[in-house]
Amino acid sequence: MQKVYAGSVALTKLKHALTVSKSGKQLLVLPIDDNFLQVKDNAVYMNVNVVARDEQDQYGQNGFISQKMSTEKYKELGEVAKDIKLPILGNIKDFTQNNSGDTAVASQELANDLPSPEETDDLPF
Repeated sequence: MQKVYAGSVALTKLKHALTVSKSGKQLLVLPIDDNFLQVKDNAVYMNVNVVARDEQDQYGQNGFISQKMSTEKYKELGEVAKDIKLPILGNIKDFTQNNSGDTAVASQELANDLPSPEETDDLPF
């Protein structure tokens, strides 16, 4: 049986700065090193753990998403890594019980509406 989960990630739980672009759009800036993000193949990645439960909790959620440090970074930091508390970024909900494809359709429609990188080049720097 295929499970369909939907959720959201609170990016402002990462170390960040808010700024405004030249055109007045609000921007979220995430420092790569400070947030234990990885650059690979011209992309930026964040390792996460997804914890899912069959039963919903008192808020109707089936689990959560938390940030995870890469194995390489953990080994590099040694004992210090144990003291670093990475954030819980969001919750997930199991929509499989509804047996509707609404979540997948909505996700695809949202992806189609996003502007291309060329259309969003109004960074203030």
